[in-house]
Amino acid sequence: MAIPVSLEDAARHLRYEDGEDLPLGREAEIGRFIADAAAWVERYTGHILVEREVSESFHGLTLAALRAWPIKQGATATIGYAADDGTPGMVSGLRLDLLNRPAFFSPPRTAAPFTGRARPYTVTVTAGYGDGDEVPGNFRRAMLVLIAAYDADREGGDLFKKAEATARSLCADYRLRRV
Repeated sequence: MAIPVSLEDAARHLRYEDGEDLPLGREAEIGRFIADAAAWVERYTGHILVEREVSESFHGLTLAALRAWPIKQGATATIGYAADDGTPGMVSGLRLDLLNRPAFFSPPRTAAPFTGRARPYTVTVTAGYGDGDEVPGNFRRAMLVLIAAYDADREGGDLFKKAEATARSLCADYRLRRV
């Protein structure tokens, strides 16, 4: 599993020829641009580009909406919490409602040792795309636009602002809408 934009993709987008050796240090710099662009897309959309465990924090026994997406059907969640004496506790194997985004999670009162209390807890679930080919093409395009802007506008000026607006436009349909 890899980020949907490879070093070769980014170098080609930055107008390096296929097979051309990158200048010293350039490979690492482009790698950082790729990581930053992927983080931007994840932050903006809530879509996790590379499958991994994701934790989100909540408070009390209310219905929780997980921002992370996609979550595979049949996925289970784990709740982490602190007991009255401060020792960590965990409840695992809990199901999520994955019919629509966001995935809703309601801690069952029978499984939560902190029933009736407004305690913070963390929900951990495996989310993300299992294969780079599953990632929507607009995320890939948005990443390439951002990578080019990181390279061309190192001070974060007007060019970067325009690139970020373009990336927002490319990703807008995938963003979680709040009701």
